[in-house]
Amino acid sequence: MFENTELDNNSEKGYLIPGYNFLTEKGFGNEVKEIKESQDKFMQYTTTLRRGKIIDLLEKNNLLEEFIEKCWKNGNTELGKKEILRVKRILSRFNDSIDSIEENENEEIYDSSFAYEDDLRDYLANNLSIIETGLKLFVDSEGKNGIEYSVDKNNKRIDILAIDKENKFVVIELKVSQGYEKVIGQALYYKSMIKEIFNQKDVRIIILAKEITIRLQKAVEDLPFVELYEYSLSVNVKKV
Repeated sequence: MFENTELDNNSEKGYLIPGYNFLTEKGFGNEVKEIKESQDKFMQYTTTLRRGKIIDLLEKNNLLEEFIEKCWKNGNTELGKKEILRVKRILSRFNDSIDSIEENENEEIYDSSFAYEDDLRDYLANNLSIIETGLKLFVDSEGKNGIEYSVDKNNKRIDILAIDKENKFVVIELKVSQGYEKVIGQALYYKSMIKEIFNQKDVRIIILAKEITIRLQKAVEDLPFVELYEYSLSVNVKKV
């Protein structure tokens, strides 16, 4: 049935055509046709959006594990898992329609920095104390940690979900370049979902970006549970 997928298994990104075939066999031919013919574009992403839609369709129908097992062995590798997170993040950003003209103009570096943002997220998740003393990564009862933590069935994910020294939840949102005022709406949604999911009264928000805009500062000035941080990076080299 999936005899033509072997070569695609050699790459963490080689799952688009196998995904089409697998989903068609499962009765999702109309959905597959729509994805194939879609002209949707986010920045320069077209094929990546299709990959994201395939992963999303598989996940929503509880078929992702079966697909990985039968058609995409690399999906269980570290590269494969990172690829899944990557395309889901791009699809989520596309669906959120947060890429305004102003943001597009100022985040042209985003594509070349995409892996870098993931690296920044992973570094911070493992070193949360540099943001705040006592801050630690949340781990739920099923052992899932707070990196890219899902809050609903529409694949909305918190960049980092943490716990502070008073055992309060902290929603941490990262922006690779500028933090615009629109991010607060997204963060407030995550805050409400965490309150609902875990029956918590107090949930804090931390927004971290390379540059916090004046408008974002203005947007949160009456929200005492929101904190804004700017980050900077340095590189040290030594001769060996």
